[in-house]
Formats: sequence, C-alpha cells, structure tokens
Amino acid sequence: MAALRRPGLTGRAVVLVAVLALLVFTLAVPTRELVRQRAEINELRAANEAAQARVAELVVREERLQDPAYVTSLIRERLHYVLPGEVGYVVLDPDEAPAPSAAKAAEQPAWYVDLWTAVKAADGAAPPAPEPGRVPARPDAPR
Repeated sequence: MAALRRPGLTGRAVVLVAVLALLVFTLAVPTRELVRQRAEINELRAANEAAQARVAELVVREERLQDPAYVTSLIRERLHYVLPGEVGYVVLDPDEAPAPSAAKAAEQPAWYVDLWTAVKAADGAAPPAPEPGRVPARPDAPR
C-alpha cells in the first residue's frame, strides 16, 4: 500500500486561521479606543496639574496681597508713590525719544482738516476725459 499523502492545509487549519483572524479584527477597534482614551486621560491629568499649580500660585499671591507692607511696596513701585517728606527721582532712559509736547500736537492739523483739503482738491480737479468711441451724455438729457 502506498502511503497516503496528507494535504498541507487541512480544513481544521483553515477554520482555526479564520477564527483567529476574526478574533483579531474583533479586538482591534476596542483596543484602539482604549489607547485613545488612555492618551486623553493623560492629557486631562496634565491639564489638571497645570490648573492646580496656577491655583496654588494665585493663593500665594492672594496671601501676599493681604500684607499691607507688600501692597505699599507695590504702590510705591508701580505708581511711583512717594511718602510725605521723601524726594522722588525718576531716571529716564537716554535712548528713549521724548514724548511729543502739546505744542507739536497743536502744530499738526487734525485729521478732518486733511480730509477737507483732499475733498476740495478732488472737487477742483478736472473731469475725467471721455473714452474714445463713446458719446458723452448731454447734461440736460433725462436719464
């Protein structure tokens, strides 16, 4: 008797491969969603930690603002406040241009003066030349 030759791929192997493929495709979508949700959770945790750090910073600032000495130092620094009997000095940067004075502002015409001058100049301008081949309309003709 001749030895029976077995086929390389049996029916059971085909069914097993099909079941495994179906299992992989079935689990792919939930696994992808799980990974996406984990990434979103990590982003939200980072945002939450940043917000908590900001709240802690604001609480410290609020506590500092309760101290009258700190508030006084802020006022003196930002508003250049000087207590009675003290002499205040303001040092200007020599590279900064001086602010325009009121006299210079008065010398410059206002915007409406410039506008009125432009309107008068346009009113006195010559009318546009008619295009060649077109007959100009009579001024007394009805439209």
